[in-house]
Amino acid sequence: MQRKIPLVILGGSDKRPSVLPQGVEGRHPLSGCKAVDVRIDGRCLVEVLLDRLRESGKFDPITIAGPAQAYREAGVSAPVIDTDGGFGENIRASVESVDAQQGQEVAIITCDILPEVEALRELIDDYWSHAPSDLWFPIVLAESEEGLGASAWKPRYRVVPEPGSEAVSILPGHLVICNPAILRLQFIYRFFQLAYSTRNRPIRYRKWFIAREALGGLLRQDLLHILGLRMPTLTWDVFLHGITAANHLRQGIASIAELQTAVRYMFVKRKHRRQHPESGVRLVLTRWMSLARDIDTLEEAEAIGAVSVSGGGISA
Repeated sequence: MQRKIPLVILGGSDKRPSVLPQGVEGRHPLSGCKAVDVRIDGRCLVEVLLDRLRESGKFDPITIAGPAQAYREAGVSAPVIDTDGGFGENIRASVESVDAQQGQEVAIITCDILPEVEALRELIDDYWSHAPSDLWFPIVLAESEEGLGASAWKPRYRVVPEPGSEAVSILPGHLVICNPAILRLQFIYRFFQLAYSTRNRPIRYRKWFIAREALGGLLRQDLLHILGLRMPTLTWDVFLHGITAANHLRQGIASIAELQTAVRYMFVKRKHRRQHPESGVRLVLTRWMSLARDIDTLEEAEAIGAVSVSGGGISA
């Protein structure tokens, strides 16, 4: 019997609207605390998400990481981890809030998607059927703009699902399951802060921006490894595998297997990789578009039935 997975909803606030790609016109990016500002039939977006997570029967406990005052004023029906930093800091608060350092997995989901209950059940069944995974993450097949609707403007990536097959277009899902005890957490917090700040930008820009901004921290961490008589492999793992995978992703020739290997070398501790060569990262290709349709714009909010967006003073 499957046990339920602790889950944290990342529900922080965006101080500034998202930067949209060049050529995207007529969209109105949102800012503020979307989880409570976006309303559907008078209810906060996060309450609708909570309903679906609970109905799936796959997660417990469920908490929210975000500004406690905003959620308190909205009367949200879930415990709140009070944090209102950057994306990486909110992930840190999420991980530190759950007792996941003893080898237990934790799920993290963003507050601005509304996956179907059936999608959640199917995907978590996939997780358990391939457990244990060092890190599990859905990627969404996005060959058609029709399924994306108001989110069709989002930059897509091309990957090769199987050796010898044709590349397909994908978008990242917004749900991850991991075991924090085996991960390079300090690097992950920094990486995702940089990745989030450059979301919706071209791969070439994101690759060099993240590499440049992360390099100092990687070298400092490797110096600490040397002083602790450990192998200084972090910088090598990140740059060798990360840059190569990013180049192949930009060229549309990256395979899912290559990306899984790159993610494992970048984010999973070397000691765990050596002790558990049978384990690995799983990127599961799915057709559930709701995992990819995160709400960055007023138009995307309207597409899921939002009737008001109170944080930016915009009404639909």
